[in-house]
Amino acid sequence: MEKNNLKKLVKFLPIIGVIIFIYIVYEIGVGKIADAFFSIPIQYFILALLIVFLRIFVYSYKWGYICKKMKINIDYFNLVKIYLIGIFYGNLTPGAIGLHLRIFYLKKKSKESIGKLLANSIIDFELAIITGIFIGLIGTIYLFNYYPGLLPLIILLFLLHISLLVIFMKKSGGSKFFKIFIRPLIPIKYRVGIDQSVELLYKDMPRIREMIVPVFFDLITWIIIGTQVYIIAIGFSVDIPYLTFLMLHTLSVIAYSLIPISIGGLGVREGAFVFLLLPFGVEAEIAFVISLCGYIVKMIIPTLLGMFFSFKER
Repeated sequence: MEKNNLKKLVKFLPIIGVIIFIYIVYEIGVGKIADAFFSIPIQYFILALLIVFLRIFVYSYKWGYICKKMKINIDYFNLVKIYLIGIFYGNLTPGAIGLHLRIFYLKKKSKESIGKLLANSIIDFELAIITGIFIGLIGTIYLFNYYPGLLPLIILLFLLHISLLVIFMKKSGGSKFFKIFIRPLIPIKYRVGIDQSVELLYKDMPRIREMIVPVFFDLITWIIIGTQVYIIAIGFSVDIPYLTFLMLHTLSVIAYSLIPISIGGLGVREGAFVFLLLPFGVEAEIAFVISLCGYIVKMIIPTLLGMFFSFKER
């Protein structure tokens, strides 16, 4: 009975994000949002759109570095394709959990075990989240007078994710972590094979100090992502310093990454961004459109490419 209730809750979660999105649109006004949307100078939109290729290059290089440390042999071109496929599935699922479906494509190319590839995907994803939370932590300290209530929450999230990653990468606690948190997310037909090869999670596990380089590339990736959205904000003549805007944008991304109640962060992302930009005098409809257009320029090309490669790879 409890399992059935949990399944119903999981199916209902994405609807919450849609409800939030509709509510925000209703409160701001469809007309205001439409007027703001069509007032974006097209040159800013195109420039922000094109920068995504730099992000794809940087993030794929970072993931390739982790693969190399774990002795997963795959060429850079296939790694980029699989990364884009992961983005496609991640945008279809709450909390981007579908991102990890990329391990089945990675297995096809690398011939490594599912256990080892799952560990690789989790480490890659957690490093990106931890780096984002760190930027958000710096932001909440810097902007403490604006959002005093956020600092304890961000500190807690940062310590929690650091602890979970360290525990996961240590075999003694990692196997328990896997069975409690990861195994239930895996399709039933794959669980038998997973149970038999949990030991393979720790085959060629990288050392924690070797993750400094990937964190550096994650930092660059977050800056690129924030810059894409900042270009859209410039089109609206938003008067917020560049570094401050990057911190605010990262906080909004953290919000929908860690609150898996919508597909692609719909609703949560816009609500967080409207809230964060309010103290800086940015009107709600402008903040809403910046957030929505920012998501489009960040994700439309990677998602479409990922969908293409997904169907091509079957």
